[in-house]
Amino acid sequence: MSIRTNNTCLNCENLINNLTCSKHNIEVDIFNVCDSHSFKEVFTKDSNCTNCISFHMDSCGHPESASQGMLCFEWQPSLS
Repeated sequence: MSIRTNNTCLNCENLINNLTCSKHNIEVDIFNVCDSHSFKEVFTKDSNCTNCISFHMDSCGHPESASQGMLCFEWQPSLS
């Protein structure tokens, strides 16, 4: 058995809050994919709130739940 990454909407740079595609302005789910898919390479197994640029900042969309090990669709790589 081989493990590979599939190009679904979950790893597309067009995905925004609430599983919405910013390019097509529709709600998607984990199995959706389209010809406009643009792979987002920033997510890794180590992505979480503590290495998000918005952690403990006013720009964090979920300050009450943001913590080590958590990941959300607003995650942005830290500049440091």
